[in-house]
Order: sequence, then C-alpha cells, then structure tokens
Amino acid sequence: MSSFFVLKQLKARLSRQGIDVKNLKIGHAGTLDPIATGLLIVAVGEATKLLEYVVGQDKVYEAECVFGAVTDTYDADGEVELISFGGEDFIDKLSVSSLKKVIHQFTGEIDQIPPRFSAKKIDGVPAYKLARKGEKIEMKSCAVRIDAIDIISFKWPVLTMKVACGAGTYIRSLIHDIGQVLGCGAYMNELRRVSIGKFRVEDAVAVDDFVLENIASIEDSFANFPTVEFGEEDMDILNRGNFVDLSGEDSARDEVFLGKYNGKIFAVLELVRGDGGRGEARASQVKTKKKLNVFI
Repeated sequence: MSSFFVLKQLKARLSRQGIDVKNLKIGHAGTLDPIATGLLIVAVGEATKLLEYVVGQDKVYEAECVFGAVTDTYDADGEVELISFGGEDFIDKLSVSSLKKVIHQFTGEIDQIPPRFSAKKIDGVPAYKLARKGEKIEMKSCAVRIDAIDIISFKWPVLTMKVACGAGTYIRSLIHDIGQVLGCGAYMNELRRVSIGKFRVEDAVAVDDFVLENIASIEDSFANFPTVEFGEEDMDILNRGNFVDLSGEDSARDEVFLGKYNGKIFAVLELVRGDGGRGEARASQVKTKKKLNVFI
C-alpha cells in the first residue's frame, strides 16, 4: 500500500471513532519505496509541524538483494536484465567472508547516485516522472552516511542484510553498487524499514488495528529531543514572536529545541545568532521557529 493510502485509511478509522476529520491535519515522515514494507511514522494535528525533525533521523532497514541481474529501477519492479559473470567458479568463490570485504567499502561517508526511478527532484520534478516519460536524466551523486551493513543470510543468488544509515540513503542504489563492484549485478527484491530514530517497527500498529488510543502524545514521542521548560510569562513572549534570553541554560545549546510549559510542548525554538548590536539579538537569545497550538 502507498503512504497516501495509509493516511486515507487512518482518517477513515478516526472518522468511524467519532473524530471530525474534515479539517484534520495528518502527514507522514518519509515515503517508502513502492516495494517496501515496515515502519511509517504518522503525525496528527499539531504534531505534523514536527515531522521534519523525524524525517532527518537515522534509519535501519532490512533488505533482500538478488545477484546475477540488474533492473532499470534497481528493484524487482523494474525490467530485469541478466548479467554475464564468472558462472559456477564465481559463485563457488563468493562466500560470506568475501562479501563482507566488498560491503565494508560502502560504510562511512560515501557518494551515492540515486536511482532514476526515485522521488529525487530534478528542477522541481520527481525523477521517476521524467524517467517514465523516457526522458534522459542525469542523476547527480550526493553524500550519504552508512553506519553499518550486517549480513543476515546468504545463499546464492540471495543476500539478506541489515543497513543502518543516515537520512537520504537509497538502499536500492547501495545494492546496485555492490553488484557493480562484484561484477555480477544486483537488484533489491525486498525492503523493510525497521526503525527511524527511536521509533521501532515492533512498537508500531498495523493500519487495520489502528484506534484513537494508539496516538501517542507529542511529549512522549519527542521525549529524547532537547527541551527547555519555560514559565508562563516567557511562553507568552515567545508566542508573540519576541526574544527570550536563555543565558546559562545548558539545554539551549542545540540550534533547535522544543519549548515546554506546564508539561506541554508549545513551540519549536531556535537560537538567534548576532553580535548583540542594536537591533540584533545575542547568541543566548531564542525565538519561536514554529508555534504549536496546544493550549486552545
């Protein structure tokens, strides 16, 4: 199912539970590939304003790749092209140990070229839309971070692995590139997202089982995010768009953090840079980046 379909189903289930969904804001933290399953983080109401801080968190995937062929989409949805390689001699020599040596090359900070059939935008247009029209596309490489690649199982031609990586990493491209280095080609057959930041798929709920009570509070969901507690006066000042001085607040050293009052998160705040001159705020001052309407 698509990410859009998930949101549509959740809205329908909330409606059946008596929630007015006509003007309800609902969004998700990052579209999965069509072939993928696993964790999709969904935010409702004011929490949608915080989704951008979830999207950029580290992720863990479990992926199954097939050697001996490539596809134009880098996954099983594409047109398969068999690759000529060393045959049985090659297969006999390809062990878990030799695979680990190749895979290790792809850990750390690496340059990666996204698939042509991806949501990566070219002049504001998703690349897959241009690719489907048959237009020639030059995908530019981008820097990504891969923290670890662990082999779960391997039996020719199928390799199953777990990948811990930073935001923006394409597992399809990783698998394709591994196949190119090996010389036998490879494409992604299955992909499952198992975690985003502290959110884990084993703690998730299936769409068909979803009820209103499954919605966690913003405070619980962002318990690990840097937060500063404010009094009512400072909260009002911030909500009016003015600065508040946080000199001596160690927790305010993060560029962006959450403001809390009376147990509720009321805003995303940011440090204001300046030299303290006329009209400029000092580096110890903060202002509201996003206001959450949680006290209405």
